[in-house]
Amino acid sequence: MANRRNMFHRLAMREKIEAMGHADAIRTLDDELQKISGLNDRLNQIANETKIQTGTTNMMALRSAQHYASKIHEQLKLIGNRIVFIEEELSQETEIMGKYLRRQKRALEKAEKQLAHERNVTEDRIAEDLQRTNPTAKNHR
Repeated sequence: MANRRNMFHRLAMREKIEAMGHADAIRTLDDELQKISGLNDRLNQIANETKIQTGTTNMMALRSAQHYASKIHEQLKLIGNRIVFIEEELSQETEIMGKYLRRQKRALEKAEKQLAHERNVTEDRIAEDLQRTNPTAKNHR
C-alpha cells in the first residue's frame, strides 16, 4: 500500500519537474518577446523620424531616405512576424505547463486518498486487535 502512495508522490514530482522545465521556457520566451517588442518600438520611432522632409531636397537625399525607409520597414515586418511566432509559442508552452500542473495535482490527490485509505485500514486492524485481546473494550465505549 505504501508503495502505491509513494508511486503517486513520485509521479507528482515528475510532473512538477516537467512543469518547471516549461516554466523556464516560458520565462525565456517572455524575455525574448519583451526585447523584440522594445526593438519594434524603437524601429517605429526611427521610421517616424526618418520621413522625408518637405522643402528643397536633392535627388541623393531622396534616394538615401527611401533606401533607409525600405530597410526599416523590412525589419519591422520581420519583427512583426517574430512577435506573432513568439506569442504562439508562449501560448503553447503555457498550455503544456498547465497540463503538467493539473496532472501533478491529480497525482497528489490520489496519493492523499491512498494515505487516507491506508489509515482507515490500519485503524480497522487496530480496532479488531483490541476487540480480540480485550472483548470487554467494546462495552466500555
